[in-house]
Amino acid sequence: SNRSVPRPRLGIQLDPMTSSNALLTQLATNLGQVRQRMQSACERVGRPVDSVRLVAVTKTISVDVLGAFVTVLGADAGHPADLGENRPQQLASRAKALAGSAIQWHLIGHLQRNKVRRTLPLVSLVHSLDSPRLLEACATEAEALDTTCTALVEVNLSGRSEEHTSELQSRVDISY
Repeated sequence: SNRSVPRPRLGIQLDPMTSSNALLTQLATNLGQVRQRMQSACERVGRPVDSVRLVAVTKTISVDVLGAFVTVLGADAGHPADLGENRPQQLASRAKALAGSAIQWHLIGHLQRNKVRRTLPLVSLVHSLDSPRLLEACATEAEALDTTCTALVEVNLSGRSEEHTSELQSRVDISY
């Protein structure tokens, strides 16, 4: 079947006057619901739930709520929270505001070559590697920083032309 699976959302709709205890309770409740949906989905396909990673997308959530969410997750150095941001500038701002928190940042949006140098040191995974030039920029910057660039390669298997589809697919042998 070609039906899309709805993405779980934390559904945070908070009154600005919400107390911190109410916020933590709401976050814990919503997180429990998301984890239950993940567990059910894994059971349906016979996959262990610990083989799936929850990446919480942060694009409309305040830094204060993100800090509370990291607390609710029980994130620590051994099990950091996975947070995804779609804009490199916003990711940098949030990473700075939450420095010292146990967070692995994911860039889930398009990365431009001119933003690789500032972004690469902040992220554990780039979700949108879509061109040979971006691959080269990431590799060059990773080498200069003496690190690696872990990334997902965006590949268009449908044959339809879409924005930001990968030129890499013609250069990479993809077996599935």
